[in-house]
Amino acid sequence: MIGKRTAVLVILLLVGMQAWGQSPLAITGVRILTPGQELPLSGTVLMKDGKIIAVGSHITIPSDARIIDGRGKVVIPGLFDAGNQLGLVEIPFVSITDDSTEYTDPVHPELRVVDAFNSRSENIRVARPAGITYSLVMPSGGNVIAGQSAIIQLDGESAEQMVLKSPAALHINLGEASKETYGNKEHTPKTRMGEMALLRQAFLRAQHFSAAQAASPASQGSHDEKPGRDLKMEALIAALNREIPVVIHANRLSDIESAIRLADEFNLRLVLSEAASAWRIADQLAQRRIPVIVGPILRAPGRIESIDLRLDNAAILHNAGVTVALQTGSSNGVSDLWFAVGYGMANGLSADAALAAVTINPASIFGMQNRLGTIEPGKDATLLLLDGDPFLVNTHVLKVFIAGKEVNLTNHQTQLYELYKKKYDIH
Repeated sequence: MIGKRTAVLVILLLVGMQAWGQSPLAITGVRILTPGQELPLSGTVLMKDGKIIAVGSHITIPSDARIIDGRGKVVIPGLFDAGNQLGLVEIPFVSITDDSTEYTDPVHPELRVVDAFNSRSENIRVARPAGITYSLVMPSGGNVIAGQSAIIQLDGESAEQMVLKSPAALHINLGEASKETYGNKEHTPKTRMGEMALLRQAFLRAQHFSAAQAASPASQGSHDEKPGRDLKMEALIAALNREIPVVIHANRLSDIESAIRLADEFNLRLVLSEAASAWRIADQLAQRRIPVIVGPILRAPGRIESIDLRLDNAAILHNAGVTVALQTGSSNGVSDLWFAVGYGMANGLSADAALAAVTINPASIFGMQNRLGTIEPGKDATLLLLDGDPFLVNTHVLKVFIAGKEVNLTNHQTQLYELYKKKYDIH
């Protein structure tokens, strides 16, 4: 007779085999839109075991495949929000639900968002019906060095299942936020000079620490004890060694120029974020191949430093040759990415550039382009099935597939919608 423990193990094994050995899934007769494609394809997308197997008009569909009739519909890659606090903040302005950063030191490179990420956040369930499938979850602003972000896949039961890459980047904030945070505490930085001095000092200390580690007797093969670990230094060294990009959040033109000087001084892999004034130096950014994560597009200028904010920022940058991604910068408004892209298109961003800005471009910026961002064989089967062209107000997301699995789009908002439709007999 099989013991209870053995029976449980057998069941778990069978479930795991079933999840991986899933039947093929084919979406047929669908219009296929993917970045870089000159004309839409009409045909089939075939998926199995979480990957795209084939794309095209002459595909043999296995006899055991589940088939979805896609006639009259559109399929696009899942959307990637290139900056938010999803899973870190549940209710803004309610401090007990906010784990987005620490305001105890302006230099916090050791903070990792993965340590606070709530995989069961209701905000994740609300984001998915808007087609958001990937997210760069980042620490919020206020510190000069904010910490390390992570790329999250919006399906799974735990952080371990959902985190695709951690750390994804080191985040730095230039401008008014840290001045406001620490100037009121009679603590450096009170000025932009103070911010840059803190940054240079932090990176110089990391260089010194790295050199000391390399010169230690233990590193030379001696049995002497190697110097102890320092999490702040390790995070900075990863950036100095170009193992991870450095995302610098800056809006005022002078702050963007300071970010570029800092990157040159320490040979950092610079990515600009927010960047309200980036359109002013679009050609320079393109020549230097500095990507820009624009947004939030829907937000009005909140400070003097963002007075240059304009709705065609993304279009100007893209037309100059800059790699552009888009972000919401939100926690519970991530579903607004869909409308932000529409605003970008209404202000000069082409349809293909808009799609790339929330798919392949953020994937490329963070080194995930071989796995995410387009519809082609070998990539993750993370797709959206739509009833019309993407990013239009009257287009609906019908189905969301993440790594080949159709995810449940029910959340508290859809439940309330159905409740009041029934209550007031709305058809």
